Amino acid sequence: MRDLFLRCLTDTDCRLPASIASFHRTPFSMALYLVLPDLLLAIVLAFGLQLRFRVVFYLLFSYACISGLQYTTGDKFQDYSAGSTLGGQFFTAMHLLLFAEPLTEYRHREDKDDPRGRSLWRRTIWSWRIIHSPRGLGWNYEVCVTLTACLVSPIPLTPCYSSQVSNIPPRPLPCSKWTFIRSRVLQIIRFFLLIDLAQSYIHTNTLFTNPPVNATITSQGWLLQMISGAAWMSAAYAGMSMNYCIFAIIGVGLGLSKPENWPDTFGTWKHAYTVRNFWGKFWHQMIRRYVTPIGKFVCRQLGFKPGTWLSSYTQLYVAFSISAILHCFGDAMVGPAYLGASFPFFVYQACGITFEDIMIHIFKRMGVQGTPRINETIGYIWVAFWMTFSLPWYIDWAVNAGLGRSEVLPFSPVRYVLRSALLI
Repeated sequence: MRDLFLRCLTDTDCRLPASIASFHRTPFSMALYLVLPDLLLAIVLAFGLQLRFRVVFYLLFSYACISGLQYTTGDKFQDYSAGSTLGGQFFTAMHLLLFAEPLTEYRHREDKDDPRGRSLWRRTIWSWRIIHSPRGLGWNYEVCVTLTACLVSPIPLTPCYSSQVSNIPPRPLPCSKWTFIRSRVLQIIRFFLLIDLAQSYIHTNTLFTNPPVNATITSQGWLLQMISGAAWMSAAYAGMSMNYCIFAIIGVGLGLSKPENWPDTFGTWKHAYTVRNFWGKFWHQMIRRYVTPIGKFVCRQLGFKPGTWLSSYTQLYVAFSISAILHCFGDAMVGPAYLGASFPFFVYQACGITFEDIMIHIFKRMGVQGTPRINETIGYIWVAFWMTFSLPWYIDWAVNAGLGRSEVLPFSPVRYVLRSALLI
């Protein structure tokens, strides 16, 4: 066992095949398929075109997103991330082009004039900021109340910004640029080590590095299934958080943004005592901007009245279906054979929330009550059980596809320490 552990720490053959296996495909161009479409979308939004022209551009934009899936970054894990990013662009463009008119509807708290009267260059920069403000920080679509009165005026009125924005972590307190940068550097180090710990576990578990046919994390028992799921999701959590901190440092360091405009990517764990809260309050809220209006649109087309249970659960299932489709872009970029592999996991999360809501309703009707501490403790146990139970739908296909052999970090301090300790 010790020899096998050392081999996974030192043998490059145990870690690199996921990269080598993708070299026969044409390299993915980030500039061509991520940066350029992003810029063109900002320009089109800046023109404020009529709907029929926006539809035509959206079809072209969608074609570019889908076309990018045929290429590879050279690493399957990075392919999945890049493909999911293309999926995010696909739905961001859908929302901004088909479900909204940013020049007419959106305003930033720092806007002093109507953006429609600005030069094309300034409108393009303004639109680009909207594209990259999925949580609407500082924008009127950040607010949970109706802002119709603020939007109909040709000169934007002062929106009624709320200090209690739903499900967005608290903003950092105003501070100097260097204080903020120092705090984010420390966070980057922390997230780097968390990724390294998770990756070290993954790369010393032969189920990930040398999976058998039809491998599943359930094959190693419930305890390791829980640990494997936690490691896989921790790497994703820390990776997104670390990248966010890097962008925060760049934005604040160059004077393009203020520290208080960079709240944490994720919420606090204390809210994750239900599956609904896990996804709605703890997990990042980067896709809420487009899943909400699309869900409401579907409800209107089906004739469901707002506030009814039919409307609520339709929006729930639409939201998770959109998230599932978004991640299917990542599946397709890993390989056409894996298209749709991520879909079941995300739809089953909506099923889990539905079951959870039913059980909560039954217990309330029965008059079963506990103290908040007891209720939350039971809730944490339930969420841990549900995520351990459902994560194989998300992880198993990725293990079989070879994503477990990918190296996320350029070097591993944790494995260096472990290797040194075991060799002594």
